[in-house]
Amino acid sequence: MINHELLHQASERGLIKKAQIAPLLAFLTGDESEQAPHADPEEMHFARGFHDIFISIGLVILFAGYFFSASLITDDSPLHWFGVCAGAMTVSWLLAEWLSKKLRLSLPSILLTGAFVTFSTLAAVGLVTFILGSTNPIWDLSRSYDHPDITWLQITPFVFGLVAGWGFYKRFSVPITPAFLSLVGIGLFLYSIAVIDTDLLANYLNLWLMAIGVGCLVLALWFDMQDPLRRTVNSDTAFWLHLVAASLIVHSILSLFVAQNQSTVAAIATIVTILVIGLFALVIDRRALLASAIGYLGFAIAALLDQIDLGDKVGLSVTLLVLGIFVLMLGSGWSSLRGLILRPFAKRAIMRLLPPISPKGYSK
Repeated sequence: MINHELLHQASERGLIKKAQIAPLLAFLTGDESEQAPHADPEEMHFARGFHDIFISIGLVILFAGYFFSASLITDDSPLHWFGVCAGAMTVSWLLAEWLSKKLRLSLPSILLTGAFVTFSTLAAVGLVTFILGSTNPIWDLSRSYDHPDITWLQITPFVFGLVAGWGFYKRFSVPITPAFLSLVGIGLFLYSIAVIDTDLLANYLNLWLMAIGVGCLVLALWFDMQDPLRRTVNSDTAFWLHLVAASLIVHSILSLFVAQNQSTVAAIATIVTILVIGLFALVIDRRALLASAIGYLGFAIAALLDQIDLGDKVGLSVTLLVLGIFVLMLGSGWSSLRGLILRPFAKRAIMRLLPPISPKGYSK
């Protein structure tokens, strides 16, 4: 059966160009831009079978053994920490050459990507800590104001993590890599603000997180627009970025309301915010954007029930029931509700940038 993975393998062998994969797949499957995807538009390729899971278990055991063995032969000095993490970083790359590049296993590739980005950043932390001296930890910002050269050293781990992660992405094209890079980028951004002025970070943290979340959302939407039919790895990349963006946006917005110390107002504002996010998620057909808000919705419902003094156990029971019914109804009626909202705009040019309306969404 012709699918994206098969065509990607053909491009790896030089039979076709990577730019030809998407249009060739659309031609061979007979799809047009107006047609809706046949499969779940948010289908995630975590694992193709238990083989992926079995290999992933092996990876976890391998790295656990690696670090346990390293703890027996090294001490806690920064230089030794650098060597251990650099070794783990190298092992991650070599395993990715086999499991990601050759075998193209999904779940192991996700684990190796996270491991490589994490270990590359931590390796740089160990090296910089060694250079600064063990008595001056990397997170000590007190010397940064008088010694700008130290500031450059302190942000080096983030920069190195980004550069190394980008190289990993260019080599193996694992869809989750941009999400991991965005997390490192967030660390670099917030740390840079703290270096400039710690009060500037502490007093406006929620606003900074909201701005970063919006940036991640824009990037996720860009990947989505490259693949409205959700058939290429751009869709998977967008999925992970939507998760990062939603967590940041929802947390930052709702934290502003909670900070007012008015539980009822905060609860109502939370519900309204989640409804707006839900409407936007319907339009772009991304349940992932709404998933991060479900927990906050539960807290909001519980806060409102607390105002009528139902008791802790009864309040918890009602909250779980209401939340469960909401998720089930929204999930089962997603396509129909999306069609109801977007049907009046079906002929507008903007619909070319959005996933097609499912056939269920056209039902009367």
